[in-house]
Amino acid sequence: MSDLAFLRERIESYADYTDDAARRLSDEQIRAYAGEALARLRERLAPGGAEGQALEALLLRCQFVEQTKARVFDATAVDAAQIAATAAADRDVVNIADRADTVAAADLGVLLVQLAAAFERRWPAAGGTLEVPGR
Repeated sequence: MSDLAFLRERIESYADYTDDAARRLSDEQIRAYAGEALARLRERLAPGGAEGQALEALLLRCQFVEQTKARVFDATAVDAAQIAATAAADRDVVNIADRADTVAAADLGVLLVQLAAAFERRWPAAGGTLEVPGR
């Protein structure tokens, strides 16, 4: 199954990245999907310490678009390869988020690191881990 078909199966109206409006919507959809899974995880495990802080940071990341990366992505002529790479990263986010409901407390740190890394891979048109020239 293609990444896009998988995402549309999991998120009914997944928009993809073909134009600016679709990019913003699909970004919001993926962040909401992951955020809901993380909120359930927080309620179920109530982690403290470093893992609790990492979880809260990821929840915050799910609430807001990463403006610098989104602006670069919107300003870039996005090609099919970049759209495919973003869909693959979105699929990773969904797959990792799906594990949040069953992850054991002992494995929470690994899941949070994997999810943070998947979020970084979501911006291939902006260079993945973005560095803006002149900043």
